[in-house]
Amino acid sequence: MTEASARATGQSVFGVVDVGGTKIVAGVASATEILRTQRLSTHALRGPDDIVDRIAQALTGLCSTPGLAPMSAVGLSVPGPLDRGSGVVHFTPNLLWQHYPVAEQLSQRIGGIPVLVDDDANCAALGESWQGAGKGFAHLVCLTIGTGIGGAIIIDGRLVHGHQDLAGEIGHMAIVPDGPACACGHSGCLEAVASGAAIGRVGAALLTQNESPELARLARSNGGQVTADLVFRAAADNDEACQALLGKVAEHLGAAVASLIQVLNPQAVVLAGGVMSRENAAWLIPAIVAKMNRHLFEVQRGAVQVLRGELGDDAGLWGALQLVAPLARAALPTGMLG
Repeated sequence: MTEASARATGQSVFGVVDVGGTKIVAGVASATEILRTQRLSTHALRGPDDIVDRIAQALTGLCSTPGLAPMSAVGLSVPGPLDRGSGVVHFTPNLLWQHYPVAEQLSQRIGGIPVLVDDDANCAALGESWQGAGKGFAHLVCLTIGTGIGGAIIIDGRLVHGHQDLAGEIGHMAIVPDGPACACGHSGCLEAVASGAAIGRVGAALLTQNESPELARLARSNGGQVTADLVFRAAADNDEACQALLGKVAEHLGAAVASLIQVLNPQAVVLAGGVMSRENAAWLIPAIVAKMNRHLFEVQRGAVQVLRGELGDDAGLWGALQLVAPLARAALPTGMLG
């Protein structure tokens, strides 16, 4: 359904929002299609109220098209851990939220419209399972590798939330005993050694040790800031220190993926998030698979597909739409239910 047809039929529309550590994507959707989107910078240090204010403004603006029905509900993807029932985010290491009632706060700003919330990695997995690389797999694990690392588990076609809604916190699996500190307050987590932030941090350390001339050159053109993207670019230009850094990252991710496969026996593992750009994934996924296979039974090798996510920034939006799917499907006229 296009925006024009949504106006013509008067069908309900739904707000969809994906909140990340550096950017937010807000949109409006029909029951089956994302109609319009707007991208915002997160500005995490301004606090959660500022973020929610700007999300509400974006949703209001997106729904201002003449003839478009008012929003019926909003699906909200946010970093966890969180409680879906209450819509409270317990804490977010990369956003610095503490026990924040995000669903209630957003609902108040948009006229009391219901807001359904889930973890951003869960939403990305729902999106990829519905419209992306995970389509057709009943047993699926998804990792989102960006500023941090999130994870989600789908078994028998259903998202696994677990006790306290905390299943899938793959980024906080202990990978390196007594390893580097993680933003969650623990040490040695997968996120602390293999996320975009971790790659940037170790890359910056290479500069202080004068071990990476190509990375130093790239950083000078970036105001002195070292990012994961610059590390990948330096590695592509044959910077040996950056290649070794990314080789270690692939080892950590490969070991983590192998452990997940041993425990959950999925058909596929989808790697999504900002670090998994097409160029980065072309190098990183084969290295991850090579390390993964060294930890698997022979019968498992080749039986599990490791795939790059296909939806990019829109994965969380498609997942957020799935949160309101029962309402969305109820809004479809008879004969449109697929």
